[in-house]
Amino acid sequence: MLIDCHCHFDRIQDPQAFLFENESRGNYIIGMTNTPRHFLIGFPHVKCCRFIRLALGFHPQAIEEIHSQLSLFKELINKTSYIGEVGLDYSKNFIATKNRQIACFEEICSSLSKKKKIISIHSLRAESDLVSILSNYSINTPVFHWYSGPLRLIPTILNMGGYFSINEAMTLSKHGQEIIRKIPTERMLTETDLPYNPKSNISHTLKYIGIDSNIIYDNFKVLLSTLTYR
Repeated sequence: MLIDCHCHFDRIQDPQAFLFENESRGNYIIGMTNTPRHFLIGFPHVKCCRFIRLALGFHPQAIEEIHSQLSLFKELINKTSYIGEVGLDYSKNFIATKNRQIACFEEICSSLSKKKKIISIHSLRAESDLVSILSNYSINTPVFHWYSGPLRLIPTILNMGGYFSINEAMTLSKHGQEIIRKIPTERMLTETDLPYNPKSNISHTLKYIGIDSNIIYDNFKVLLSTLTYR
């Protein structure tokens, strides 16, 4: 049994086969979507799953194409306890849309404020603004996906109840290793970010961290306990 808190199974070659295989193995998977419309398409396929859930997404890298779907995002919020992938991206290819990203993300956080959701956060080069916005809207227990930001922000994220989902690629970089050393074991989760991450083996991640999959499962159960329904 493995826990994958961030996976784009709607973007892989055969999503149905993926769902069947992981259901049969009892693997817990949270599938991200990049747009509200993608969530609408995928949701009927996972409704009968026991271990697999689909998250409602609004990816910052696609903001120019999807900003008009913000009202749809708000309409769909109560269909799932899982939100993702959402956040901000100030990397060079997306910095031009910074203002629109912030405006949309603030609306998203306003809609989620004080709701009991598991929220997977994209934070590339925008970590300080993200932490500030999450705090302003009382977003508790965010899960920072593939965090690559400054070490100094990790205690702040932990203090707000945040978690970090770790993948194999993080364990192979010097900065990723530094980040992992700063995260308490009880706030660690695992992820693959498939199909976008070629270094995504969860068993390898656990081996590097030096913990058993049951510890990640316990952490995941604690996170699930914050939800009103699953």
